[in-house]
Amino acid sequence: MSQMTVRDAFVRAALALAAHYFPQQDDDGKPLASFRHAAFFASCKPQAWERWTELGGEERLLVAEVMKLSNPDLADEKRFASAARILLGAMDSADEEDEETTLQLFTLAGDPLTATAAYPLLGGDYLGYAKSLLAPYRRPSSRRKPHEFAAPGQTYETSERTDGNEIVHGRVTIPRFPAFTQPLGHDTLPALTTRPSLGTVRVTVQELKDIAQLLDTQYEDTEAGPWLYKVLKGLLDRVKARDSDTVDVLDLLAGRTQIFHAPTGTGKSVLVRLLGSWAALNDYRVTLLVPDVKATLASVWDISHDLEILHEAGKTEHLATCAPLMSPSSRHERALKHAALVKEDPDAPGEWGKRGRRDVDHLAYGCAQQHWLDSAGIYRPGKENCLSLRGGGEMLACPWIPTCGKFTPAYQAADATVIVTNHHNFIQGTMRVGIQIDGRPVRSVTVREFVLRASDLVIIDEIDAFQAVAVDRCATTVDLHSRRPWTAEPQVLDTAAKHLPLRFEDQLIEPVSHVRLMAESLLTGLCTKAFRLNHHDDARVPRLRHEYDYEGWRLPRSKDRELISLLFPEYQVSDGQPLPSEAIHRLNSLVPAPDLGEDDETAPAPMLLDPEWERVSSVLGAVVSPRGINQRDALKLRLHEALAPMISDGRARNRAIDHLLIRTLMSELDVSLAILRDTAQSLRHSGLLTANRIIDSMRSGGIADVLPHGTIGRPINGYRVTGMKNPEKDAKLSTQHMAGDPHTYVSELGGLVSLITAGVERPIFGLSATAYFPQAVKEHVHAPVMWWMTDAQEESILVESSAVTYGNGHRKAGERIPIAGQFPSDKPEALREIGERLYATKLSRKLTRLAKSESTRTRARVILTANSYEQCGHIATGIAKAKGLSHRVCVLVREEDRLSNVRHLPDPSLVRRITVEEVEEFPQFGDILIAPLANIARGLNIVVNLRSAIHSIYLCVRPPLIIDDPTWMYGSVNAAGINSLATSDLSDPVQALQTARTASRDHLATILRSSPQLSTMDLVLQEQMVAGMLVSLIQLAGRARRGGTNMELHFVDYAFHDETWSSDLASIIERMASRWLPEERRQMAELYGEAVNAFLTYAGVDLALSA
Repeated sequence: MSQMTVRDAFVRAALALAAHYFPQQDDDGKPLASFRHAAFFASCKPQAWERWTELGGEERLLVAEVMKLSNPDLADEKRFASAARILLGAMDSADEEDEETTLQLFTLAGDPLTATAAYPLLGGDYLGYAKSLLAPYRRPSSRRKPHEFAAPGQTYETSERTDGNEIVHGRVTIPRFPAFTQPLGHDTLPALTTRPSLGTVRVTVQELKDIAQLLDTQYEDTEAGPWLYKVLKGLLDRVKARDSDTVDVLDLLAGRTQIFHAPTGTGKSVLVRLLGSWAALNDYRVTLLVPDVKATLASVWDISHDLEILHEAGKTEHLATCAPLMSPSSRHERALKHAALVKEDPDAPGEWGKRGRRDVDHLAYGCAQQHWLDSAGIYRPGKENCLSLRGGGEMLACPWIPTCGKFTPAYQAADATVIVTNHHNFIQGTMRVGIQIDGRPVRSVTVREFVLRASDLVIIDEIDAFQAVAVDRCATTVDLHSRRPWTAEPQVLDTAAKHLPLRFEDQLIEPVSHVRLMAESLLTGLCTKAFRLNHHDDARVPRLRHEYDYEGWRLPRSKDRELISLLFPEYQVSDGQPLPSEAIHRLNSLVPAPDLGEDDETAPAPMLLDPEWERVSSVLGAVVSPRGINQRDALKLRLHEALAPMISDGRARNRAIDHLLIRTLMSELDVSLAILRDTAQSLRHSGLLTANRIIDSMRSGGIADVLPHGTIGRPINGYRVTGMKNPEKDAKLSTQHMAGDPHTYVSELGGLVSLITAGVERPIFGLSATAYFPQAVKEHVHAPVMWWMTDAQEESILVESSAVTYGNGHRKAGERIPIAGQFPSDKPEALREIGERLYATKLSRKLTRLAKSESTRTRARVILTANSYEQCGHIATGIAKAKGLSHRVCVLVREEDRLSNVRHLPDPSLVRRITVEEVEEFPQFGDILIAPLANIARGLNIVVNLRSAIHSIYLCVRPPLIIDDPTWMYGSVNAAGINSLATSDLSDPVQALQTARTASRDHLATILRSSPQLSTMDLVLQEQMVAGMLVSLIQLAGRARRGGTNMELHFVDYAFHDETWSSDLASIIERMASRWLPEERRQMAELYGEAVNAFLTYAGVDLALSA
């Protein structure tokens, strides 16, 4: 029998599972395996199946392993049915018979060409058969081995591609030493043993309190005194659970994501820290996921000292360790950045203190190769030839890896009791060095797999931020065509395919060739000005033509609003109105996407076109044909002839033609890329090196690797063109491919995701102050809140309007100053004006008053926020111009701008420039801090003696609310489907998924039809945008509430208050709260209390009454 492909194995295994879990019979009582239910196992959406949580551990693992084999396109019932019919012989003629026929274990039921089920001839042991199919993919040999190590005494070639696309070549001779005469073996790689799955991890509150009291001894001689126990007790004594107002035990269940919800500044970070010590005392291994590298280093510093105290106190037999697991790619740059901030004592040269030991020591490393390398250029730090020494035809590993500081974190983490890594690294990172997993050396182990195998428990700090990162990581960027030779992925794939066996190359010929043709046709057409991406009538931007023509990401349907107004003026679509569905249907019929046989029951039947429009559609079809690129001018002429009767104005017609051509090419690229990715995935488990390179090049990112599709059932692509200032050399077409299911990834991280990744289930303990916020599409976590603390501190947050007006002498004197919504060229002046007027009319008096009061003297500081470093610079310039400036002003800048002459920044003698690493030291040298909101909303502790050093925060610029950002759009669309699953009471998971898919596609249509301006945006989208903003503002308010302090939050940008079309912030918040279901209102009141009530009070809503 011929070797079974991965696709065939999945189809057979899914049919076996369908026969077992969704049993059906024909009229004669014979068992059937339904194609419809078998397709469900390709969806990777266990929450749609009510039996999922009822299955035993072994059965859940079996189902997960079958899902792991699935090809995402087979989640569509029609495609699965087609694949099953072909596999089971629907096209075999009666006189054809081979050995495969006699071994057939499924036969088609009814007409082979239209069958919807198969007869399983398995004697009823359906699960046993599925297990037998999985056996080849469970073998360790199915995974790639790590690189072999380079041998001593040999010379190897090296190379590196520079930013200018030049290649630097070199040679390195590996020295021979008495103890190093043979190449190292894989036994020198980090070794990891998968921890067994635990049903429940029980953490008692009293144990945590006892640990806190013991660890408090390290603070007895400090100014603040012991504080760990006080903070922990204040948190845990007020925590509630679903069935109790007091909590004595935290039961952390394997396979579940459980949320601990408490206000910012109440001690969640202390709880996370103490859980590391608790794990060491109870022989557990735990991993902490924190927001960034800075938090990683700080956590490792604190926990390492805690573990030393436990050991010195005789609580642990051996010294437990805590290791930072960081990506090595940018560590050198980070080390330099931290080293530059070290203030060395002249009396103790070389002593770098805490910053040196905590930060630089973990980040810095050296390269042993450099001494032995003979090169024509310099190899950049982070780009060392660790795994790319060429000896013969193989790539070999550097023999210094086991002792290299670059890979020390991997070796430390393999043995550590506590591992700390950041959100991005867990989701997207890969261990650069090979890992011995359960005695078998494996290459390209993801950080996710490393952590889930090494840990009994995973703790996620700021789990809502973790999910937002997951949404962003659903987007991966691939270069489709470039004028820099052989740097675009399709070109590389084309060459790699020639090294595959014929049966694999045959599958790749058409997908690779067509992607290349469409991408090259689109880019060369733009470079030669055969058509333009954007058209601008604004006379003020001729000098910025290239930037305006090619800025941002573009979806195939991005210009539908303009196209409809040009082609179908009878619809009279204005900027503030949604696009009529009939108009979109007409346009889709004119520029149809190729039919892939998707089972989309919501899609209307193709519209019959009038003869004049049929001619246009025919020309557009020729554009994407193999010879279309050579007939581009002729086809454009035919489009002009066809459209002239409908669009008489030549410029308008040219614009419509450009948009039609680009929509057609991008739509064709969408489909071609989907086919290519699915084809590449079919090469999995082939064991071929070239096949793995192809799969790696088309990899969809850390989320889609394990959950390929979101609830919409297909990927979304955005396109971007760069390098057009010098198109001959630098032009490049890239795609941002959005796929995966980030919300299920988080809610099923310990369940399905862990089973697929590591074959075990893990408890996931997530902490946040904003993990529950129903309309926040990126941040709302779809997992149960098991423990919470209500923010009961009355009037602890004051939210109010603080708009300022243009000053006397300004042409707009007396008018309130808006920033958001202004034309970009007008914003710098307005920002400078807002800075000057804000200080003169509000800040000066406020800071003076705070400094005079004994109760607020230590907190007489404010933060001003904007959306970018440049905006902050303009505000700082305005404050520096204010008359009578008597307070110390600091502005947050990029590292490269700290000592540079930058046009938008004021003189350093007037305003101090600081980087994000120095923000927590701001109280020492500033009264006013101006910083981008994204940089300070989370994770920073600006405190004096454990209490917040900030009294008030002023939002000078409304955060950006952009619905056509591809990642926000994808998160919103996926959340629509997940919400549909959560409210579905359907017992049939296939129907539940179809309902979710319909909800997602309807929501995508709403986004694409909506006006992009906030004032005229679809109301639901307005509320989703503002909900995400409120999450950031609640987190931001926490910067000024550390230690239980009160704070004020001021809206300065008049765009917050502009009541045009009821789009002011108060109106949107009021409408948003009115949509909350009774249970959601109760939850919001329970979880947030004052934290959200302050914003509702600002909007005139009483949360207590509504709840």
